[in-house]
Amino acid sequence: MIGSVGLYIETHNPAFFINSLVEIIFLYLLSRKGWVLLVADVAYWLVIGIPITYFFVIYFYGITSSDFIQVIMLKQLLNGVLVVSIASLLKPFIPRKWSKFDIKTRLPKLSYRIFELSMISIVLPSLVITLILSNNSAKIAEQQANDLLGVQAEHYGEITHNHLIYHQRMVDNLANTLSWRAYNEEQKLELLLDSHSQYPDVFSMLITDPTGFVTHGAPKEFEETLQGLSREQKMVDDRLYYQVPRSRNTHFISDVFQARGYGNDPIVAISSPYFESELFAGIVQGTLNLANFKKFGSGVTENHNVMVIVTDSKGKLVYASNPLNLQPLSEFIAKESEQVYTDELPLLEIDNSYYLYKKSITDSGWKIFALSPPDALIDAYKNDFYKLIISLLIIASIVLLVTQKFSKQITRPLENIVKHFSANEPIPEKARSIYSSQEIESVRDQLQQAQFFMLEYQKTLQQQVEAKTKELTEANEKLALVSVQDELTQIYNRRGFNQNAKKGFAFALRHATPVTMAILDIDHFKQVNDTWGHSAGDECIIMVAEEMKKRFKRDSDFVARYGGEEFVVFVAGGDWEVHQRMLEELRVNIANREVYYEDKIISITVSIGSYSVFNDLDITYDELVSNADKLLYQSKSSGRNKLTTDKQ
Repeated sequence: MIGSVGLYIETHNPAFFINSLVEIIFLYLLSRKGWVLLVADVAYWLVIGIPITYFFVIYFYGITSSDFIQVIMLKQLLNGVLVVSIASLLKPFIPRKWSKFDIKTRLPKLSYRIFELSMISIVLPSLVITLILSNNSAKIAEQQANDLLGVQAEHYGEITHNHLIYHQRMVDNLANTLSWRAYNEEQKLELLLDSHSQYPDVFSMLITDPTGFVTHGAPKEFEETLQGLSREQKMVDDRLYYQVPRSRNTHFISDVFQARGYGNDPIVAISSPYFESELFAGIVQGTLNLANFKKFGSGVTENHNVMVIVTDSKGKLVYASNPLNLQPLSEFIAKESEQVYTDELPLLEIDNSYYLYKKSITDSGWKIFALSPPDALIDAYKNDFYKLIISLLIIASIVLLVTQKFSKQITRPLENIVKHFSANEPIPEKARSIYSSQEIESVRDQLQQAQFFMLEYQKTLQQQVEAKTKELTEANEKLALVSVQDELTQIYNRRGFNQNAKKGFAFALRHATPVTMAILDIDHFKQVNDTWGHSAGDECIIMVAEEMKKRFKRDSDFVARYGGEEFVVFVAGGDWEVHQRMLEELRVNIANREVYYEDKIISITVSIGSYSVFNDLDITYDELVSNADKLLYQSKSSGRNKLTTDKQ
């Protein structure tokens, strides 16, 4: 009864409480028939308890995971055996006046009593130790799943963001080129066709005049189609990708849609305004095909049984891993289910299937869901229980044979003594040997043997848990390092840089100290790779990283490889003019340093865009990065190997 009440308080589950009450009645009836409590309890769970638990789990709680159902039933069985084992140990301490000797019960055999005592000595510590270790193992597995899904969600969020930004920058660069100086119509078309040819994921591109009239298109087939359209058909002034850049003078990325002529693939429109004589002159627009998101479903996710869902800001499905059977462009609504598996992760229901998940949201509002089936989380838990039960069955078989033999050695001489006594025959002197210390030592030896089995099993379990814990710790440390550090240069990657630079930037704003953001790009890096190979290019990248680390050593200085041949520096505190001198020294030293690769000598230069803030601190982190990126573009456009600076 105490165990039943405790189970209800812990789980708030009336079904389990009712099951425990039925167990009490069953044990009472079998104990009157001479069954020992431990054996009676195992019989109850095999015949009645497990079927009742299965019925409640399936029909009242709707749990469909076979692994989780097995764990629940096994835990109920082990919980019942644990409580009965404790009760059996407490029986000798119950006051005799509490017992009703007038109740007629069938007494069990001595072998059953010895068997019960031996098994309780083994089962009780084994259950306690196994449950403690299994709970710890489950918590470790939950934390590992939480960390893995979190890292995967952030990873695919970054991939999604980079994919859009990569093509957005292409459109912005073309718009900036058109804004740089005046081009005739033939030159504009040539620039448009050239840009389109370099980006295979872009279906089409177009240029409009200030009124929204499409003047040029790419590829050539689209341009030829435009020539046969009327002026009204060429007007796009009613489209968001024209209206937003026109009214806000900024680039625009649409939500996902399916346009005519592009098959069933999801696409987005990316546009950016361009200017002539500082006046709005039209937009550059590119239609981006998102079908290549399929490649994000391969690789590391398969190894970790992680699936991915990507939606736009309005919930339209961009990509879903194949096992989920979700159609692109359909509306995806994240439906959370009541949590029954873990305290760490929420549960998502998709087509009557359940998944543990973590969510990441990109700057443009796109949502990335990293999902994992919950069955993998409880495999270790279930396996531990099965190992325990199998081990206990083996031990029980051995103990049963030993106790039967042992009880006969005790009861047979006693029966002979009673027989002689009842027949009024002299009791043989030899019979006294049954009380000798050898018999007691034999019992002790058997118990020691049983204890040896238990300790060996406990030791094996402990070693397994320690080994698994060490593996999980090492894996988590590797994941944490890989997520923030560039493998080639051993400096921060984009994620690690943004985490630290944003904190440094916020600190600088609070204390009104100057900050400088600089973006570096290796000039003509493609020629280095094409001429000497990618290994030579890697050596050049490493050299640039070494030079950056030499000059920016303070705790408030952060350097990183932003991607490819692009690097970034964040400097806070001191004089902003000193910041610029350090950047100029960096540029000169890189230009003067030679990279030795095999038998060749390679010289490279870098272009730098640097933006400093020391007066007007009313600026966001993203604006600081954007300003530095624009200055980098100026360095590139004005001849390269230059430092272009600005301040506010």
